Amino acid sequence: MKAVMLHGPGDVRVDELPMPEIVDPTDAILRVTNTAICGTDLHCLHGGIPAAQSDIVLGHEFAGVVEAVGDGVHDIEVGERYVASMMVGCGACAGCQRQESRSCTYFGMFGMGPAFGDLQGGQAEYVRVPFADRTLIEQPAGVATNDMLMLTDILSTAWTALTRAGVRGGNTVTVVGAGPVGQLLVMCAPLFGASRVIAVDLDATRLRQAEELGAIPVNAAEVDPRDGVFDHTNNQGADVTIEAVGNAAALETALGVTRMAGTVVQVGTLVDEPMPWSAGEMFMRSVAWIPVLGEPPTHAEALTRLVAAGRLAPSRVVSHEMPLEDAPKAYELFDRREATKVVLTTE
Repeated sequence: MKAVMLHGPGDVRVDELPMPEIVDPTDAILRVTNTAICGTDLHCLHGGIPAAQSDIVLGHEFAGVVEAVGDGVHDIEVGERYVASMMVGCGACAGCQRQESRSCTYFGMFGMGPAFGDLQGGQAEYVRVPFADRTLIEQPAGVATNDMLMLTDILSTAWTALTRAGVRGGNTVTVVGAGPVGQLLVMCAPLFGASRVIAVDLDATRLRQAEELGAIPVNAAEVDPRDGVFDHTNNQGADVTIEAVGNAAALETALGVTRMAGTVVQVGTLVDEPMPWSAGEMFMRSVAWIPVLGEPPTHAEALTRLVAAGRLAPSRVVSHEMPLEDAPKAYELFDRREATKVVLTTE
């Protein structure tokens, strides 16, 4: 089968690999039809994820048709369409019961290397899916695959962030980073009651896309983002700010535009960057800081209903659809910010 392999920093190729097989009774084999490139994949590409710097199949956002299931799989039908949660967990332990997959002994993320369970990624023609009953999310008839594909990570991450932040009616939400996750945050925030959503970015094109979704754009290349946000909030700052870039500068911006006793949620991937503020500064301003890893299994049912009802149209963030064989070119486009979201297809 064909698979997108990372051979070292900046070195992505499409290789031929053996077909995956069922290893455990709870496994399924998924024939992938659609798989997306995520900003976290770029961290792998640039060597920013420990133990995920070479010789891995990339990708944790994928959808397709189930080809086979193990004897311990009860709720998944061969021949039906599903999308996969970016993460796996057993579903039975205390961590999974608390809807905290990261606490599960069997936690893993597809395509992230040994530090995250060493699971083959979804940018391939076939993938072994552990704990399939919990990991796979059914695609309803009549719902576009690319809409469901966003549930695997970025839509679920946006929803988890807004939930964990406790966004409620009348809040001002600022999103730092108007990339794919940022745009889905803009799309989702009004469903939580946010009265105003502000998007901060350096890229005029992405800001225009966020504005089309209802955000107030603040171009950080033209104005100090703190001034821009405070101008729109009667000099109070945002009630909730969500950092959706994945670098220390964006986190510093997020902290700076948030009001006293506000909340900052970090969804961008940071590994060894220091906190921009000291513990004392955080204490004096009473700012709550919440790092979030999206929980697709927790929110899949609600998000599927919203997508099926037309309340959310997450595939709007997809700018390019390309064959799996063109993955190296797709990574170049995405890395240069010439694409908002790229979906690779196998059929």
